[in-house]
Amino acid sequence: MAKDYYAILGVDRNASQDDIKRAFRELAKKYHPDANPGNKEAEEKFKEIAEAYEVLSDPQKRKQYDETGTTDFNSGSGFNWQNFTHFDDINDIFNQFFGGNFGDTFFGGYTNQPDLDIYLRVNISLEEAYYGTSKNIKYRRNAMCDHCAGTGSENKVLVTCPTCHGSGQERITRGQGFFRMVTVTECRTCHGRGKIPQKPCTVCHGTGTVSKNEDISVNIPRGADTNLKLRLKNMGNSYGGLTGDLYVVLMVSNPPGIKRSGQDIYMEHTIDFPEAALGGEEDIKLFKESYKLKIPAGTQPGEILKIKGAGMPRVNGHGSGDLNVIIKIEVPRHLTSKQKELLEEFRNEKKKSWFHI
Repeated sequence: MAKDYYAILGVDRNASQDDIKRAFRELAKKYHPDANPGNKEAEEKFKEIAEAYEVLSDPQKRKQYDETGTTDFNSGSGFNWQNFTHFDDINDIFNQFFGGNFGDTFFGGYTNQPDLDIYLRVNISLEEAYYGTSKNIKYRRNAMCDHCAGTGSENKVLVTCPTCHGSGQERITRGQGFFRMVTVTECRTCHGRGKIPQKPCTVCHGTGTVSKNEDISVNIPRGADTNLKLRLKNMGNSYGGLTGDLYVVLMVSNPPGIKRSGQDIYMEHTIDFPEAALGGEEDIKLFKESYKLKIPAGTQPGEILKIKGAGMPRVNGHGSGDLNVIIKIEVPRHLTSKQKELLEEFRNEKKKSWFHI
């Protein structure tokens, strides 16, 4: 029995060409082998919807199918994958859904424009981030050849690549019919540029780049935090006359006893029991800065006392966070006779006050 192509695509017999194409897009996206690796059932379903689309997307074939219900189009043997005519259409669809041309993901696509940006991780201390600093960074990159201005040509003249005819890519076809897969690779002659030097540069030998060691100083702004990216334009790799950027990615380490949360700093500070009970004033030192911290009477262990504006500066220069001091209370291990006497007196007084409550 002839297949019901309308049912396969899920459209009615009065469907427009746009409806048919839309239905095929959705089904192709769902059943394409790239989206269902190793699923033979999905592969067969994909072939079936492609067959239906081949017929219904062609007005003449669709008319004959509607009138006769046959899939025998002049060949005497039904639909033939080797005569499939919509590979360009499928390429367009899968370029949107999966990226690249139909079949690229089976064999691996390519790009003729490499990532020219360089990312370097730099470690700094919280104190360096607090005040701002500069760091010397050494790295290696492919820099543009000054002799040929990055063209790779001694006389700066480029000609069309004879291998790819200027496209920068080579296409290799594997298989036949439906299973015809196209591999797109970088052109082996021009390395994806589409042009080659008329006369190779005597310095870079036609590549347009030279390997270069860089030793630069990078300014770290006050308030810098982990994962902050500092961009240095045109300090990345060069290729085809273009140069990428250098990104310095910061990693900020905390010293013992100090932590950071956004622009706020948290640090521990230990006081003795009498000061916690009676109150007082403490000298707080953060890096090179000194602050006076008022201890209210009755301060409890773990209580956080805030020093406004003493935290991390904001990178944009608008104010600073706060310094949050976490109070710890020291219990003495060894007491003098006088201290024991006073504490006993305190305890007895405390018991009397409890008794009269």
